[in-house]
Amino acid sequence: MASDTQTTQKPSYLGMLNAISLAESAAGVYLEAWADVTPNEDLACTLRLVAARERSHGEVFCRRIAELGYTLQRRPDARAAEQLAKLSNPHISDLEKIPARSEEDADPFADIRRRMAEGDFDPMTVNLMNWYIAEEKDSGRRLREAYECVREVAGGRKKNGARMSASDGPSADAEAMMACMTAGFSRLEKAMEKLAKASK
Repeated sequence: MASDTQTTQKPSYLGMLNAISLAESAAGVYLEAWADVTPNEDLACTLRLVAARERSHGEVFCRRIAELGYTLQRRPDARAAEQLAKLSNPHISDLEKIPARSEEDADPFADIRRRMAEGDFDPMTVNLMNWYIAEEKDSGRRLREAYECVREVAGGRKKNGARMSASDGPSADAEAMMACMTAGFSRLEKAMEKLAKASK
């Protein structure tokens, strides 16, 4: 994995950077494919925004790996083709594209924060991880707020206590997006935690 110009010891967190880059890049492809076929304009706009952010993460982490003197190692994903085929299929509804719901961890980045505090990462990578975590947490906050609104719609209530009709919003589409994003973040965060523990 090392390049000819490498002069330092292989970082213990290199696998983590590689996993993040691959996962984020893949998420960008999936979400863009979904955005291209959904009939819901608001959903498409949000999916494209998040997809752009995910692609950016993938590129930045790939660049950081190169800066450390290594190259990104691409690993085949057996579920990639199936996932892309489902999300890019215009005949499958947004609701049907929801993955199984999973519970969110209190702080999925706790172990990474601890390792940064203990000096396990170089200064440049610490800066990168702080930016990445802040952006991911911001995305999580936005998703939780939006999901709470979706729950209120699903319960037939507005915040002011009035009844809400089905025409007041695309609750099924919004719920599909929120569940997909929440599950996606959860899978990535769990993979990162596993890699972090394995590289100790």
